[in-house]
Amino acid sequence: MKYTGRGKDDFELMEKSSYDVVVSDMHMPDMDGVKLFEIVMERFPGTVRIMHSDNSDRAMAMKSVKCTHQFLMKPCTAEIMKYTIERTCKLKDLLKDEALIETVGWIKNLPSLPILYVLITKEMQSPEPSLTKVGSLISHDISFSAKILQLVNSAYFGLPQKIIDPQQATIYLGIEVVKALVLSNHVFSSFRDEAELLGFSISELWRHSLGVGMLAGEIARVEMVEDKVVEEAFIAGMLHDIGKLILLRVPVLYKKIMEFVEYTGSDLVDAEYTVLKTSHAEMGAYLLGLWGIPDSVVEILAFHHEPSTFIENVFSTINNPSDKNKDKTTPTGGKLESRSTAKFLKELTALTAVHVANALVMQKDCSQDMTTFPYVDMLYLRTLGLSDRLPEWAECL
Repeated sequence: MKYTGRGKDDFELMEKSSYDVVVSDMHMPDMDGVKLFEIVMERFPGTVRIMHSDNSDRAMAMKSVKCTHQFLMKPCTAEIMKYTIERTCKLKDLLKDEALIETVGWIKNLPSLPILYVLITKEMQSPEPSLTKVGSLISHDISFSAKILQLVNSAYFGLPQKIIDPQQATIYLGIEVVKALVLSNHVFSSFRDEAELLGFSISELWRHSLGVGMLAGEIARVEMVEDKVVEEAFIAGMLHDIGKLILLRVPVLYKKIMEFVEYTGSDLVDAEYTVLKTSHAEMGAYLLGLWGIPDSVVEILAFHHEPSTFIENVFSTINNPSDKNKDKTTPTGGKLESRSTAKFLKELTALTAVHVANALVMQKDCSQDMTTFPYVDMLYLRTLGLSDRLPEWAECL
């Protein structure tokens, strides 16, 4: 749906027919884009909201953060606009789970993109992006500055001396890692109140997520894959369990899952599938997909428990290509680039690293025996010819 500016007429249309996406400019004749999205968010929470505007009104842009899923900055080509809308609509197809959509539909107040993330993204999209300016933005957020300094000074990076300047830390970590930290920090803090009421440990989830991110990056580094894969593994590892937090907004469902775990002794994922017919993996992928996070990270979140399922999808796509998907492309940095699926069948990817890292960290939390690997998808590793690498990856832990 493209908003026409005739507010009453448009809302009547939305009452009569369901719309997957609404695209609006910031400045409209009868109602500005922020007001429109606030109403859509309240009355039609399942509709994705995409703002198409420029940088001219920073105050309005910041105001819109709370009610906007994605921003498309002007000038935006028709190709990018079309891709963004199609990707949003096909997100449900990627996850293939109506139960997920139904569950998330209960939640009217999913967190929106954090303001700091939007500001960093805008700076990096400017004609002359500056890491120094990004560091300056971060330094104004005291809480996040502490997080980023804690990370960069951890043993994982093994720096010879401590970094005490957020700007220097930003330059060292790189923009994509910093953006992922902003997202995770924002989402974790957004659910803190609900977590406390339900006895859920945010700090424990942060410890686990950061541990998986670090181990996933180390596994990728040991396998000497390209730096981009190492970075992606670290980022997706940090974000992989964000879906666990979404259920905190629906306490009745969260309690049912916990009761099922307590009474049956099953693990969390099995309980989620039994109660919801979906899991936190798909929920996290859905949230990041709404935010326009790259497909590669969304796929890792969706399949990090059972990556062999992803391989099955890849084989299906290769063996039965549709006319629509034969030359499928995705935008990267404003350009359209072809995506190859062959690598997912032959070598270690970020998905491999995150899956194994998560399985090993879960195992260590439950047992010190690291000679067998109960949480690892062995079919997946055997398909890639990587099962013999497990002992060395366990040593990384």
